[in-house]
Amino acid sequence: MNTYKEPDCPVDCSPKYQTLLFSLLAVVVILIYADTLTTPFIFDDIVHIRDNPHIRVTSLSLKNLIRAAFQSPESSRPVANISFALNYYFNGFNLVGFHLVNIIIHLAGGFFLYLFSKATLKTPGLRCRSGKYGWIPFFTAFIWMVHPLQTQSVAYLVQRMNSLATLFYMLAFLCYLNARLSSSKKRWLCAAASFISGLLALGSKEIAVTLPFFILLYEWMFFQDMDFEWLKRNTIVLAAAVFFLLVMAFIYVGRNPWQVIAAGYSGRDFTMWERLMTEPRVVLHYIELFVFPLPTRLTLLPEFSVSTSLVEPSTTLPAMIGVLFIISTAMALAKDMRLISFCILWFMGNLVIESSVVPLEIIFLHRTYLPSMMASLLVTYLVLQHIKSERFAKSMLFAVLLILTFWTYDRNETWCDKVYFWRDCLQKNPTDYRVYNNLGKALEEKGELEVAIGMYEEAISKNPEHPQAYNNLGVVHLSSGKTDEASEILHEALKKKPAHPDTHYNLGLTHAARNELKDAEEHYLKAHEHFPEDSDPDVHNNLGITLARQGKLQEAVVHFREAVSINNDDSFAHNNLGITLARLGENRKAIIHFQHALRINPNDRLAWNNLQIVIAER
Repeated sequence: MNTYKEPDCPVDCSPKYQTLLFSLLAVVVILIYADTLTTPFIFDDIVHIRDNPHIRVTSLSLKNLIRAAFQSPESSRPVANISFALNYYFNGFNLVGFHLVNIIIHLAGGFFLYLFSKATLKTPGLRCRSGKYGWIPFFTAFIWMVHPLQTQSVAYLVQRMNSLATLFYMLAFLCYLNARLSSSKKRWLCAAASFISGLLALGSKEIAVTLPFFILLYEWMFFQDMDFEWLKRNTIVLAAAVFFLLVMAFIYVGRNPWQVIAAGYSGRDFTMWERLMTEPRVVLHYIELFVFPLPTRLTLLPEFSVSTSLVEPSTTLPAMIGVLFIISTAMALAKDMRLISFCILWFMGNLVIESSVVPLEIIFLHRTYLPSMMASLLVTYLVLQHIKSERFAKSMLFAVLLILTFWTYDRNETWCDKVYFWRDCLQKNPTDYRVYNNLGKALEEKGELEVAIGMYEEAISKNPEHPQAYNNLGVVHLSSGKTDEASEILHEALKKKPAHPDTHYNLGLTHAARNELKDAEEHYLKAHEHFPEDSDPDVHNNLGITLARQGKLQEAVVHFREAVSINNDDSFAHNNLGITLARLGENRKAIIHFQHALRINPNDRLAWNNLQIVIAER
């Protein structure tokens, strides 16, 4: 690794107001995201945060953190899972705490982008050409941080996985740069910090797998003057990067990656080939939205048709040609305009993981979070370096920032209310059954049951084969006391997916409400069988109640204990366990659980009454 020697040329850094301006930027970001501090859990937040028992850490211990990291639904993202667990430990499910952390991560990511841009413009071959570079890092960070596309990675809580990966990705890059520019004594310490940051990025989301390749590309373009002899001398480094990619593929998809990937498409309504044909159109749509991110064009679940052939829709083949043209243009510009080339390759390359063969959803706007960092640098660099009047260039960028800030504030208002949010999604995508289903759930939570029923029925009409809308419709009828209708609808859901745990659980509730205890027990057991391990405390609790009602007290105790081991903050489960233990004559143990229930909920009159009865009987 060569030691960087600063070129002897004057540079107008203009650093005088940088700290003040960045502080102002932080205030602006906090203000435009303030409305999202109480945004409720939405969509995947439910599974990964609200209903995830593994993040409910009540004491900081290595065992609890490991459990949160690797037993949560996304076990391949332990760093993000631990961050959710720490949020819960300090604030429970307080929404402000969760959202505040997301905003802080976004601010830190913007600050690292600022430092990265500043360091990049000091590299050999760029510094002498960048007389106005002092303003480029600031405008780059500002554009990226207030851009409306980022709202989905900040306001949508579960996408902390995305923003945290981006944060550590940029930190790893900065540590690499420090290692590259530091004296020999500090170099290895910075290199180690870069490696650790890279692992943290990878532990937040798999998109960070591109990091070694972009560090190598950066080294070759900005420090080695694109010397092909250097590449030949470092073939072992390139081989190590490829080996790293293969190891990651093995870790995430096993020994037969193609078999695993192909199996992932079994639950999709598109094939691998259709996804590959569609993604060039998606990438161009991302670029279009980066340039013109009007809030009325942004939504969590965009309506986007799948390409079924090279000519259907007609934009499929032109989009493929367009993507190839953009990549080839970036490569052609690399020698003489390497910053422009690097920014384009960064944008395209950091979309590869989620825009290729991996069987993910066709499109999600939060996938632009990391790629758009260099897109922001590209825009700023082009404006400030190629518009002769510096005053006009800055004025134009400030005008753009004002528009982006207003649009982001406007978009964030959509996230404030769950019903309003899903109505907005419905307006922008009236064909997706998931939108109707989630709007129905939001309306149900507000007590608007009749409207919710209409939404669930519409979801079923859009996708008659998906069980979740049937399941939710059955629950509404059950909560209304219409157990016959609930049973009929839930059994229809089982025809669509016999192993659906939620449906079995709700059928258990239905049969229990009709005092059909054996049938209830059977469905609870099937729900337990199909739920992910240690993620069904409610199933154990209700199964315990059903068993106790049948006089199977010892079996009931086993399931109540399972419920409290999964979620030790469930006062209802502790109370049920206490009642059952008391019925078995184990009053001392019963008292412990009644007292625990009261510590969780001091106003639990049932636990208090049961405690008094057991104490009186001793």
